[in-house]
Amino acid sequence: MKNYILILILLISCARNQSKRTSDKEDINIAKIDSTEIGGKISASSKKQSMQKYVDTLSIPLQYVVTIPLKVNKKKMDIRLRLSKSEDLAGRKNYTIPEIQEDTNGFLPKSAYECIEGTVELQHWQVINKSSYYDTYDYYKDKDFKENDFVSKKKMIFRNEDYNFISVTDVDNDGYEDLLILDLASSMRDNDMYQFYKWSEKENRFIFMPDFFDKAPFYGWDKTGKYLITGVSDTRERKLFKNKIVGDKLKTIDQCTEYAVSDKFCW
Repeated sequence: MKNYILILILLISCARNQSKRTSDKEDINIAKIDSTEIGGKISASSKKQSMQKYVDTLSIPLQYVVTIPLKVNKKKMDIRLRLSKSEDLAGRKNYTIPEIQEDTNGFLPKSAYECIEGTVELQHWQVINKSSYYDTYDYYKDKDFKENDFVSKKKMIFRNEDYNFISVTDVDNDGYEDLLILDLASSMRDNDMYQFYKWSEKENRFIFMPDFFDKAPFYGWDKTGKYLITGVSDTRERKLFKNKIVGDKLKTIDQCTEYAVSDKFCW
């Protein structure tokens, strides 16, 4: 009887130790979200910390809205950018898909929204296309879902790259702020195309001026801020035009060519 009790105690002890060893070394498979694996395997020792991280990830919505606040001619106008998660791309990151939601006040024509949306999709310097959907969400969550880095309220001075793709400024010097929107879909390397939207006091809205730059790249204003610089660049030279505005159209008053082999600049 004593031998039976001793064997039973040894069996229970062995089972407990075996259970403990298995628990220490076990692997835990992390769940998948929308068929995208967000984690591999983690050891039990880091289970609590890692599970908290992925619980936070699970709460990220598949769509959310970021507001681009604009204040033009003392009027407030929000451009709403709806961001959604792309489908799984063969195990790669889930990228963010931007889509413009048109406002209901009618300040901007449809072409402006199409231009902004296309530029946001193509640009590479913002967080939207550089990071995963989850990183993008965290980025905008920290900014209270507002994006102020898209907009500049100053003139783009030629050879000064410190500006963004929506510019609010009085282009034609009529006392009202206008909009310049970078059109990346129509741009080429070193030849940025812009769309010009003039504010109409009579209609209380922006009017698209499709032929304002005559399909030429716009480089900004000269150092004085009075003249608009347009031109065309290639690897060898840059042919530039200095323009003033006459009757809502550009009139060339000077032109100059810069060469890649020379350090001489125009104006």
